[in-house]
Formats: sequence, structure tokens, C-alpha cells
Amino acid sequence: MTFIRRVAWVATVVTFFLIALGGTVLATGSGLSCPDWPFCYGQAYYSGTYRVFLEQFHRFTAATVSILIVLLVIGIIMWARKDRTLLILAIAAPVLLAIQIVLGGLTVLWKLPPQIITAHLGTALAILAVVITIAVLSGKSAQSRELPAKTRKFAQLAITNALLVYILMLFGSYVTGSSAALACPGWPFCTPASWAVNNHLASINILHRVFAVFVGLVTLWTVIAALRRWHTARGQAIVGLVGGILFIWQAIVGGLIVLLKEPAFVAGLHLALAAAVWGTLVLLAALSTRQLHAAPAQQEIEKMEQAEADATKEVGVVRQTISNYIDLMKPHVTVLLLGVTLAAMAIAEQGLPPLALIIPTLLGGAMAAGSANCINCYIDRDIDQIMGRTQRRSLPSGRVEPRQALIFGIILGIVSFIVLFAFVNLLSAVLAFSAILFYVFVYTLGLKRTSTQNIVIGGAAGAVPVLVGWAAVTNSLSLPPVMFFAIIFFWTPPHFWALSLLIQKDYEKAGIPMLPVVKGEAVTRQQILLYSVLLLALTFSLFILGIMGYFYLAGALLLGGGLVYLAIRLWLDQTKKWARTLFWYSNMYLAAIFALMVLDRVIH
Repeated sequence: MTFIRRVAWVATVVTFFLIALGGTVLATGSGLSCPDWPFCYGQAYYSGTYRVFLEQFHRFTAATVSILIVLLVIGIIMWARKDRTLLILAIAAPVLLAIQIVLGGLTVLWKLPPQIITAHLGTALAILAVVITIAVLSGKSAQSRELPAKTRKFAQLAITNALLVYILMLFGSYVTGSSAALACPGWPFCTPASWAVNNHLASINILHRVFAVFVGLVTLWTVIAALRRWHTARGQAIVGLVGGILFIWQAIVGGLIVLLKEPAFVAGLHLALAAAVWGTLVLLAALSTRQLHAAPAQQEIEKMEQAEADATKEVGVVRQTISNYIDLMKPHVTVLLLGVTLAAMAIAEQGLPPLALIIPTLLGGAMAAGSANCINCYIDRDIDQIMGRTQRRSLPSGRVEPRQALIFGIILGIVSFIVLFAFVNLLSAVLAFSAILFYVFVYTLGLKRTSTQNIVIGGAAGAVPVLVGWAAVTNSLSLPPVMFFAIIFFWTPPHFWALSLLIQKDYEKAGIPMLPVVKGEAVTRQQILLYSVLLLALTFSLFILGIMGYFYLAGALLLGGGLVYLAIRLWLDQTKKWARTLFWYSNMYLAAIFALMVLDRVIH
């Protein structure tokens, strides 16, 4: 394993240098200095200008990465083929490398199209993530001094943050490739505003900046969470802090690109710093994931849980009360719903809608989702006391009285309707309120305890936010939002059935007729595969109908193919491990597919 680890770290350094060098090549206009490929003017080495040298140096560095990846694959096959994770990474690395080589050639032969440039960078970043993960997983992990549940939550946060940075970098690459970097001559705001609103390139630039602010807030959250683990995982805390500092510096350098009129060295430094942020977050995710494999003994876990319970008693009453009521709203679910709402708004606007419309729409949507979840918690408080996954919620644990939870949920629903009606439009208000009623009466009261199709039909409530977002911008509904609704509707069963496989015993104890409880695991696995294939076909139909373009098509096929692959593995493998992987991936899938839609509509 020592050989694998050393080669992986060397490959990490060289791949990072390759990405930074590629940014310099693009920023200096050196990409077409060698008009042919793989040779330069028909020669293995051509002596010319410094731009020619940069392009050839970039190609030679890429060849070095290729050699290192081949060595990694050989090493894993020889000494670590019994390690399932390393073997999967060893398969993924050469596949990504082959794609990267093809995209590199197309970048030159097709004269630097921005879509290919973006895909080229995306593959390079994926390769960097793979070699970093191999380097970490091939090392040894010290005994963890933290509860596994806490480590898992932090790992999920780090992975989510890394994926957001990945999307942000792809977006930034398209901004550069489409010549939108200077479309907004001011920074941090786009000025003059009157010109920017009517300029297509400025819309791309503005959307990139707003998304960068959002990713920055998530990064701050990750850094704070990492620093709180200083005594249990000091190395991860340091990595998280470094990632946060790098993010700040890359944001500053991004501003200098505008203020200094895009000098080549600054643009190259911006990409290098962004790649460093991506690398540190991948490293953080890999380290925290590896830590899960070194979980403490059960006796030690019980001591940690008792210490945590004692510490919780010391929290202020006001802060704890607020936390309890927020818990009723299920914020982890609400955030995803707000994300697709905002995506639907951006797709309808083909850019970023005014903040005066975004804020009330998201506020009303958050309160609507919170209302439905509060009332759901009130109705299901009896079974929540039985299920291990829900016993710690505010109602079953006795931190909030049932009557208070019901009143809070009703008030949220009424205020949600008022906000949307007063500041958005009547259609959005009606749609959001109908989702509350559907979730409470059709799903919670009608289906959850009586039908194996509870998740399938009840999933319609979770698909309404895209209709709300579209209606907020257009004050109407048409084919695109209906298709978005259908995507979430078909996404819901494989997502929640994967979870039901993991907590099947809880559902059995509570008497909830989830599919694996009534029909068995084999049928559930088959249905997950069926819905995953249908979802892939549905996402492809957006391209067939002309709603989305080629950029979306490439990403949708890649993401959908990954979901179908995991569904196949879940169907063939009778253990629970693939159910957990598919459940996590499906969360990422929904966010990523809508991010692709936004980018595709902004691009076109």
C-alpha cells in the first residue's frame, strides 16, 4: 500500500499543476498555438513562441499524469484488489483519463468551444478527486474519538461542499470560455445595473457571482464544523481552515480579474486557487469518510452519547426552544426543496430573477414546507416514538408539546399563503398551499399507513416547489415545469425506497406498509431499478422536446447513468451497502440535475 499511497500523492501534485497550467494556457490564449493534435505542427516538439511552449508543456504534463494513473491502477490490482473502494477508483481513473484525452483533443480541433472547455476541466477535477481519495484511503486511520453519527454528518457536509465547489468551477470555466468574465465591469456588484440586466453575458456573470456567495456560505459552515472537531480530528480541522482561507483568496483574485481587466496571470491564479479549494474539500471528505471505518467501540459510544446529552442540558433555553421548533420543520428536507424552487425560477427567467422576487418566494416556500412537516410530525408522533430514526425529534422526545406543534404548523401555512399572495402572485400561493394539503391529507393521513404506494403518490407534494418557482416568475404553468415536476416525482421512489431498505426494521415496528416490509427486499430492489431507468428516460426527453440543450444532455446522461449503475448494483448485491450509497447519490443527483438545467438555459 505504501507504493500506491506515494504514487497517488505524486499524481495529486502533478494533476493539480496540470489544472493550474491549463488555466494559464486558456487565459493567455495559448490553446490554439498548436493547431493540430496530438502533435504540434506535425512534430513531437515544436520550437516557437512562449504560447507554443505553454501548450506543449501542458500536453507533456498531461502525459505524465497518464503514466502515474497507469502505475496506480497496476499497483491497486497487484496489492489492493481486495479493497472494493480502491478497486472501483482504479477502474474509474483510467475511464476518466480516456475521456480527458478525447476532450483535450476536441478542445483544439474544434477551436476552443466553451462547452468542451468546461467538460475538459470537469474531468480533470474528477481525476484530481480520484487520486486524492486513493491517497487517503490507502493510508491508515487512527482510532476515532467521535460518535460515528457526528462523523457521518460532517463527511456528508464536506462532500456536499466539495460538489458545490465543483459546480462553481465548471460555471466559472464557462464564464471564461464564453467571454463573460468582463461582462460586468464592476465588482462585487455588476454595474451599470441597467445595462447588465439586458445583457446575456452579464446574466451569466451575475449568476456565477451569486452562486459563489452561496458556496462561500456553505464553505464557512464547513470550516466552523471542522474547527468544532479540533480535539477529535485536528488534522481535518486544519484542512478545513486551509480550504476556507483559500476560498477567500480565490474570491479576491476573482475580483481582481474584473478590476484589472482579466490579466492572464490573475486568471490562471484564480483557477489554481479554486482547484486548491476543491482539492482540500475532497481531502476533507476523504479523511472524514475514512474515519468512519475506525469507529469507537459500543461502550465508548454510549459514554460519548451521555456526555453529549449532559452538554445539551447546558444550552440556553431560548436557543434550545428555537432549535426545537426548527427541527419540526425538517430543515434538511426544506433546503433541497428551496434549491429546486430557485432552480425553476432561474430556468424560467433564463438568468437570476430579482431579489425582490426570490426572497419572498423562498421565504413562502420554506414556511409552506415547514408547515407540512410540522403537521406531519404532529400526526405521526405515535410512530415517531417507535422508530429509532425519529425518536430524537422534538415531539417524541417531549421537547415540544403536540398542541403547540400543531398550532405552529397551521400558522406557518397561513403566513406562507399571505407572503406568496402579497409579494409573488396568487398562483404560487395556491400551489404551495395545495402541496401542504396534499402532504397532510393525502400522504400522511391517507396513504402512509395504508398503502405500499405511499411514497410514490405522496411524492407529488415534494414535486410542487418547482411549479411554485416557475409560477413565481411567469405567473403561469407550461410543459417545462410539468416535466420538472415529473422528474422529482419519479426520483422520489428510488430515493426513499433505498432509505427504507436501510431502516426496514423501524418501519416493521411502527407498522408502516413500506414496500420492503410488505413485498420484500427483492421487489423493492427491482422497483428502484425500474424507476431509475424511467427517470433516466424522462430526463433525456427534455432534450428530445427541445427544452434543454447539449450541455444538459451530456450531464444528464452521466448523472442518470450513475444512478442506474447503482440501482443495478443494489439489485444484484443483497447487502445494504449499495442502498446507503444510492440514497446519498440520489440526494446529490437531484441537486446536480437542476443545476445542469440552470446552466443550460443560461448558456442558451
